Amino acid sequence: MEKTIKLVMEKDKNLKIIINNEEKHVVLSTNRSITAEKIYELLNFSIGDHYCVVTENKSSSDNVVLDCFSELLTDIINKVNALPPYEVKNDS
Repeated sequence: MEKTIKLVMEKDKNLKIIINNEEKHVVLSTNRSITAEKIYELLNFSIGDHYCVVTENKSSSDNVVLDCFSELLTDIINKVNALPPYEVKNDS
């Protein structure tokens, strides 16, 4: 399944993470952190999933933060997208 991860920098500098048009998480401007566990949960990976990352920053604020999060998620999904499809082996 194709999954689009959209990172939206808001005017208040909060960063919204939207997956397939559904807001999943907000990284607050007061605490710019996210855990590996949270990223794993957000991806909700299933065999055959393919991801892409897009960004939006209409106010042009905190571009550095947006770019860092985008690079982080892009690095992760490039590795996930490169996983070979799961094959069911029949031992009989």
